[in-house]
Amino acid sequence: MAIAPIIFPSLPPPKIKPTIIPTPNFSDPTPNCISLLKSCSTIKEFSPIHAHLITTNLIHNPLIASQILNFFISIENIDFARLIFDQIRVPETLIWNSLMENYLEDSDLKKVFLIYYQMIAQAVLLDITTFHFLIHACSKDFDIRQVREVHGRILKSGFGVSRSLKNNLMGIYSKAGRFKDVTQLFDKSPDRDVISWNTMISCYVRWGLARKSLDLFEKMMADGVKPDEITMVSLISACTKLRDLKMAEKLQLYIEENGLKISGSLLNCLVDMYIKCGEMKEAYKLLSRCESGTSDVILWTTLISGCVKIGELTTANHLFNQMKNKNLITWTTMISGYVQCGFYDKSLELFTNMRLENVRPDQIALVTALSACAHMENSFLGRSIHGVAVKNGMMLDGFLGNSLIDMYTKCEQIDRAHLVFKQLPIKNVVSWNTMLDGYCRKGDIEKASILFERIPEKDVVSWNTMMNCYTKFHLFGESFELFQKMQNSNVKPNSLTLISLLSSCACVGALNHGIWVHVYIKRNRIEVDEMLATALVDMYGKCGSIEKAYESFSETKEKNVFLWTAMIAAYAMEGQAHKAIDLYEEMKERGINPDQVTFVSLLSACSHGGLVDEGHKYFNKMSSIYNISPNIQHYGCMVDLLGRAGQLENAVDFIEHMPIEPDSSMWSALLRACVTHHNVQLAEHAFKHLVEIEPLNTSAYVLLSNIYAKAKRWDDVSSVRSKLKEMGVPKQPGCSMIEQNGSVLEFKSWDFSDPLSAEIYSMLSEIERRLAKEGVQEETASKHHSEKLAVAYGLISSPSRTPIHVVNNLRMCKDCHSYMKIISQVYDREIVIRDNYRFHRFQDRICSCNDQW
Repeated sequence: MAIAPIIFPSLPPPKIKPTIIPTPNFSDPTPNCISLLKSCSTIKEFSPIHAHLITTNLIHNPLIASQILNFFISIENIDFARLIFDQIRVPETLIWNSLMENYLEDSDLKKVFLIYYQMIAQAVLLDITTFHFLIHACSKDFDIRQVREVHGRILKSGFGVSRSLKNNLMGIYSKAGRFKDVTQLFDKSPDRDVISWNTMISCYVRWGLARKSLDLFEKMMADGVKPDEITMVSLISACTKLRDLKMAEKLQLYIEENGLKISGSLLNCLVDMYIKCGEMKEAYKLLSRCESGTSDVILWTTLISGCVKIGELTTANHLFNQMKNKNLITWTTMISGYVQCGFYDKSLELFTNMRLENVRPDQIALVTALSACAHMENSFLGRSIHGVAVKNGMMLDGFLGNSLIDMYTKCEQIDRAHLVFKQLPIKNVVSWNTMLDGYCRKGDIEKASILFERIPEKDVVSWNTMMNCYTKFHLFGESFELFQKMQNSNVKPNSLTLISLLSSCACVGALNHGIWVHVYIKRNRIEVDEMLATALVDMYGKCGSIEKAYESFSETKEKNVFLWTAMIAAYAMEGQAHKAIDLYEEMKERGINPDQVTFVSLLSACSHGGLVDEGHKYFNKMSSIYNISPNIQHYGCMVDLLGRAGQLENAVDFIEHMPIEPDSSMWSALLRACVTHHNVQLAEHAFKHLVEIEPLNTSAYVLLSNIYAKAKRWDDVSSVRSKLKEMGVPKQPGCSMIEQNGSVLEFKSWDFSDPLSAEIYSMLSEIERRLAKEGVQEETASKHHSEKLAVAYGLISSPSRTPIHVVNNLRMCKDCHSYMKIISQVYDREIVIRDNYRFHRFQDRICSCNDQW
């Protein structure tokens, strides 16, 4: 017996035509009906459509039924919907599932779960399809609470034994990082299929348990489950992470013997594995399995990336040129390869070619090109790339914005960098640090300090950047003050922080502060790696504590060339040439090859020690044995070595036959040697070349005047001094620093700014009287040189018989040198002075330099 359709009493009679609903066109009934149903917002609008659906029998279509359900949910009247569904042949669950599927296809996850909760509220039966739709929705949303709710409902509904649902749940738990939940589901599954095993194996690989994934594969085989290509992708990935080439080769053999297809992801995975295991030849063999078409662009790009990583740019470029089709990733990989290997011009040329090929760059490509522009200081192309980003509507935030700031700062366009910085919608700590580094590079310490204080959340890079800036510009006090603030913050110093502090101590000769930093390192159990050890050796060496320098050197087990070089340089500054040479020979025996800086330190040691033959020997070994081409510093050391030894003619001959143009320091070294050895003719020759390079070098005129005075050529002395006055160029002021009572004080010639000036000048007068008793007449010109003021301060502010350490920015004059020797004996003090060339240790009227400096 047929059931009569229900006519709702609240609906108007079917004969009455609605005034606002257009006459339906049912030529293609289902889509049109769905469209009309979607347009309904009231019962009145729904009534004629409902009547038509009954008469045309479309009411039994599941899609139509689901849209009717959707309408009644929207007007919050599901009871009417259920009255309708009671009279049609479509199961109610199917109708709800259809509606849920529609929302899922539209990615409207909120409505998917709304339907789910409505089904529960209306006691609609949930079936396995319902749960598959819900798990799919959860995989898009990754709300773990929602996943657990659905999982619980599955168990409550009796579907916990469903293998497909368990596999899907394992998949979503794996993606959500719920390793324990995946394992529990896997362990409780008695009927695991290949999907179950694949999910568990891939989960192990993703969570860094690569070895366990390989163990699980053996259990899978023992369980009689045959692996597929997806299994092999995970296992090969595990071998790649472990760099287990032997296991990977066994897996490849299994793949080939069991007829699994090596293509797509599996082929790419194998190629990647061979590349990362250093087997490029095997990777090339796999390449022969396919043509360089569009479908294999990932494979070819992987190969290019592998070549780039091992520095085989020629091979990478060859593969790149062979490719018939290249995507953006391919271009970016090759451009990045050139940048990584320092071929910035090539990278920018390739970037330009990419643009000519109408390949639209993304942010990564632009960031890579901007890095090349920054290294080449090519602001013109950098601005062009900036324009491309703006033209393509890219947000100047994140990596792109920070890269633009970095490029502009390195191209010395700080105003443009600041403009980009101001325009950033979100400034992260990298943005602040990049802008800070720009001001520090420019030397604008005031703006750098202001910006540093504005950084909302400083990281260790922020602190280190500001500290390095203070160190670079010799602001010792500010460096340590900043470090104290850092200790009060929540940011922990790293080795780079301490290296910066030690460098600051080395610069001003602050030995006690350097010792304090060393103690801090020990107390906080900070690992002393080769970099930090090098900084410690350098600090102790430049602060005149050669014993502590060697102690730090000896305590470091792993020594690289930089650490050996720092120790050799420390001996060189002390004038201990033979110890420097012995250490160099020991370094060679340990299998450490010297670099250019090592030879600068070694030749400097030979110069201080007057070891001419040894200097020639090591200079020749640079190119003949180590294939190191001498640079201007090495040639300068040789000129200084010959000049100090009195071989002035040889020094001139050496300069004239050099393959590179001599610089001012070389002619200055020769001029000083001429003054020492009273060779007026060669002094004039050196002076002529020196002022051609540096016309305003006042030291050159002073040195020439001195040698004329020694030769009693008073007219020439007058002429040179007149010329010096005409130039109107002030001499570089002498500056000396001394560490005393926890602070570093700076003195300049004729300086009266210190609060203890009266006591200091009183001490100088006392010293002058005592020297007069010794029959020593002090030269008027050097009476108030900065090193004398610093030593006088040391005498009045430190206990008797304690050493006095002073750092001077200029080479010590002969009068001050004689003065210090006598004071060391008269006051029974060791006076250690580091000038801009070497250390002088004065004790009992003897200097460690043996009057050769």
